[in-house]
Amino acid sequence: MKRRDLMRLAPAALVATATPAVVAAGVEETPVMRLFRKWKAADAAFIAADEADADRLHDVRWNIETRLINTPSQNMKDVLIKLNAWTYFGDGDLEGKFNPHLEMFWAEAQALIGDAA
Repeated sequence: MKRRDLMRLAPAALVATATPAVVAAGVEETPVMRLFRKWKAADAAFIAADEADADRLHDVRWNIETRLINTPSQNMKDVLIKLNAWTYFGDGDLEGKFNPHLEMFWAEAQALIGDAA
């Protein structure tokens, strides 16, 4: 099975329901949460794309993904959202802290665990 076919099986439907529930519960939506919704929509478009549009839609998703990972987290949920998007819900790798896209993420993760690391 191709990776693209596996991506179609991702638990996107479960994730798609999380943000509206958070907003309905009175939790203020953060910039990371807003970008995550855009990322999910871009991912759905990429998954549904035909071969002619796949590269362009992959680039759209990547652009949102890099903005998402570099948007300051306001809470622990934001850090977890970034982790899930960057690794495609655990399907991909989370590169080392020297990846220029991940400097902020690793700093935020370190700050959250403090001296426990």
